[in-house]
Amino acid sequence: MEYREIIEQRLGELDLSELESVFEESGTYGSEIFGDITVGGIVDNFLNGEPLFDTGAIITGIKDLFLYEMKSALILGVEIVTISIIIGLLKSMASSMGEKAVSNLGMVVSTCFIIGLCLNNFTITFQMCRDTINTMTYTMQILLPILIPLLIAIGGITSGSILNPVIMGAITAINTILSNFILPAVFVSTIFFMVNSMTEKDYVNKLAIFIRGAATFACGICVTFFTGITAIQGFVTESADGILVNTARFSINNFVPIVGGFAADSVDMVLSCIGLIKNGISIFGVIIILALLAVPLIKMLVIAVIYKITAIVTEPLGNKQTSECLNQMGNSVITMAVILFLTSLMFLIFITIIIGIGGQ
Repeated sequence: MEYREIIEQRLGELDLSELESVFEESGTYGSEIFGDITVGGIVDNFLNGEPLFDTGAIITGIKDLFLYEMKSALILGVEIVTISIIIGLLKSMASSMGEKAVSNLGMVVSTCFIIGLCLNNFTITFQMCRDTINTMTYTMQILLPILIPLLIAIGGITSGSILNPVIMGAITAINTILSNFILPAVFVSTIFFMVNSMTEKDYVNKLAIFIRGAATFACGICVTFFTGITAIQGFVTESADGILVNTARFSINNFVPIVGGFAADSVDMVLSCIGLIKNGISIFGVIIILALLAVPLIKMLVIAVIYKITAIVTEPLGNKQTSECLNQMGNSVITMAVILFLTSLMFLIFITIIIGIGGQ
C-alpha cells in the first residue's frame, strides 16, 4: 500500500466536518485571504512539495480588508469631528454673546451625543473581541480531540495523555479569565474615561488608567504562565516518547524473525503517514486561528487609528476633555487588540507544540 492510499484511508476515517465549518464561518475575508484550503489539499501540497499559500493573494486580501474597514470607520470619525466643530462654535458664541448658560447646555448635549456614538461603537468592538476569543476557544476544543489520538497513534502516548488535560485546562482557564475579568475591566475603564470627559476635572482618570493597565498585565501573566507550563511539559514528554518509539522499532527489527526488518519499515511508513495527517490538520487549525484573528484585529486597529486622529483634530477646537477621552478610547481599543493577539498567539503555540511532537 502506497503513501497516498494510507493517507486517504486515514483521512476518510476522521470527522473533520465541524472543523471545516468553523473555517467557512470564520468570515468572508478570512476565506478570501487564505483561499479554499482543506486538510486534504494541505497534505497534497506536503507530498508534492508545493507552497501552501499564495503570498500575493494574502497581501492583497489584507490590503482590501484594511481599506474596507477604514472607509467604514471614517463615518464615525466624520460624525465626531462634526459635533466637535459644533461644540467649538457654541463656545465662541458664548464668549461673544455672554449667553454662557445656554451654550454650556448645548455643549453638554453635544458631548453626550459624542459619548453615545463612541459607546455604541466601542460596545460593538468589545463584543466582537469577546466573540472572537470564544470562537478560537471552541476551535481548539474541536481540534484537540482530533490531534491527540493521532499523536498517540504515532507513539506520543505520554505526550497525548498528559498534554490533553494540560492544554484543555489552559484553554478553559484563559477563556474564563478573559471573558469574565480582563475584557470587562477594559470596558469599565473606558466607561470611566467617558464619564471623566463630562467634567473639566480628572476625577477617575487615574483609576481608569490603573484598571486598564492591570488588565493588560494580568493578560500577559496568564498567557506567559499557561504557555510556559505547556511548553515545558511538551518538551519533557517528547523525550520520553522518543525513547519509547525507538525502542519499539529496535525490538521489531531485531527480535522478530525473518520479517522483522520489513515489519519495522511498514510501521515507519504508517507512522509517517499518520504524522503527515496530524501536521496537516494542525496547519489547518493554525489557518483557522489566523482567519479568525485577521478581521477583528484589523478592524480594531483601524478604529483605534480613527479615535486617535479625531482626538488630534478635536483638540484645537477647544474641547480638550473630549479629545482626551477619544485618545484614551483609542488606547483601550489597542489594549483589546493586544489581548486578542496574545490569546491567539497562545493557541498557535499550543498547536506548534503538538506539531513538534512525534516528528521522529
